[in-house]
Amino acid sequence: MRTAVRKAYYPGDYVIPADLPCRPLCRVDTAERGEAGDGPFQILTLAPLEDPHSAWADGHLVRLDETVRPARARDLWRTRAKLRSVS
Repeated sequence: MRTAVRKAYYPGDYVIPADLPCRPLCRVDTAERGEAGDGPFQILTLAPLEDPHSAWADGHLVRLDETVRPARARDLWRTRAKLRSVS
């Protein structure tokens, strides 16, 4: 059952897919809104920012809003440190 108060995601937001065994940091590319019998939902197109996930499905994942969580500041720093050490 969907709750009445939900976070809306927008392009450019950073999220973590909670339904994957390895949870890569992703950026929301598109967020489409819809409504079903049990309430509103969003279909999110995500761009993984960490390897090997950035090579999946032409570089994009598609998830419902209920399967992702907002990225925390430490998630952003974790990825930035990895990217800096590679270059």
